[in-house]
Amino acid sequence: MSKIRLAIVGCGTISQLNVPGYLEHPDCEIVALCDLDETRAISKAKDWQINPQIYTNYDSLLEDDSVDAIELLSPTHLHASQIISGLNSGKHISCQKPIATSMEEVNQIREAVRQNGKIFRVTENFLYYPPILKAKELIDGGAIGTPSLVRIRTIRGLGSETMIRPEKDAYVWRRDPSKNPGGMLYDDGWHKYATAISWVGNVEKVTSIVTRTEDFLADTPSAAVMKVKDRDCLITIDYSSASEMTIKGKYYNADEFFEIIGPKGTIWVTRCTGELLDMPPVVLINGNETTSYSVPSDWIEGFKGAAKAFIDSIIKKESPDMDIDFSSQVLQVALAMYESSDTESAVHIKEV
Repeated sequence: MSKIRLAIVGCGTISQLNVPGYLEHPDCEIVALCDLDETRAISKAKDWQINPQIYTNYDSLLEDDSVDAIELLSPTHLHASQIISGLNSGKHISCQKPIATSMEEVNQIREAVRQNGKIFRVTENFLYYPPILKAKELIDGGAIGTPSLVRIRTIRGLGSETMIRPEKDAYVWRRDPSKNPGGMLYDDGWHKYATAISWVGNVEKVTSIVTRTEDFLADTPSAAVMKVKDRDCLITIDYSSASEMTIKGKYYNADEFFEIIGPKGTIWVTRCTGELLDMPPVVLINGNETTSYSVPSDWIEGFKGAAKAFIDSIIKKESPDMDIDFSSQVLQVALAMYESSDTESAVHIKEV
């Protein structure tokens, strides 16, 4: 079988994490890079030790018949048009989260997916992070009974010298309200909503308080309570800032802690982006008995798992995890965070 020939669109900061999994996949070959900055694309090709075709124009890339699939790592406000034109050109598309900036755009993407019959998914590394996968395995296996509460906390603090340094243009468009519908609760929060939904099911309604500051991205302190559809289960999500505390880790200045509670016990996932806690990555507590699981916990493993899943879904012609329906649900929750806070009322999530 011939390899899946992949193009990477966007060679900015996040490509450092998204691309290694594709480079490692035995059935994938990166044949093209596309970036407005040709020098950046050439530099990344050298770093990755590949010899791809270099493009600075997305439409020109779409005319390349040697490309089977595309990983879109472009700014969110470009996603809808790039996804639709990519699908219409006959390419399989994986797109960096969030899927789009509005539900109207999602509906347009849905129609393109329906018409073209190509694989489409949103890239979501958290769903392939080994500790989060282990927690799902324990939940599905009945280790704590039927969950009644999922608790996810995020702390943002100071970065260390060894962390990834975002490129100078990484946050320019993110801080532009005309191009981005929200701050970190929208952009980074997507990971948390997707994780909770994958564990316990779709969200029925959202009630939140979001703190707005002069920094459009900050969104701290903020908190939300979500009701899971057709279950006596809640999801709580909170964002806080410890602006004078250094976050341990080698990626970004954020740290997460996850807790899933059921009638028979509780599961902790003690790390993800950061490594703030000196604990095993997954802990199962059943009364007086505690079991620790030492699964791989380097954050990049989630990105590698996501890359593998996309290529495998194309080869096997199977629907991917973060398909249009799942992604639509997650975006509705992300947008509801702000709507609930602004209106001081619960926001009901519509059926997909």
